[in-house]
Amino acid sequence: MKDKSLDKLVHRLNRIGGQIEGIKKRVGHGEDDCVQTLQQLKAVINGLKKFGESYVHTHMDACLKDKMADRDDLEKSLKEVISSAFSL
Repeated sequence: MKDKSLDKLVHRLNRIGGQIEGIKKRVGHGEDDCVQTLQQLKAVINGLKKFGESYVHTHMDACLKDKMADRDDLEKSLKEVISSAFSL
């Protein structure tokens, strides 16, 4: 049976995808209400942040256990990810 946390992650991505499709339709059809579009954009950005946080929480233990053999590579990779996440 599939893990419920994975189902939640996929559901979150599907919701974000739907929001992006909504933005594309509004912009592509000339029905671009800037307030609604900006609200949807904010929802997409926040959704991606929440997805990232949930993904890390869900997969951190497994990721760390798999990579623990080479601590230096793990440390380097984590620092790169953290730096890129906060340089947005």
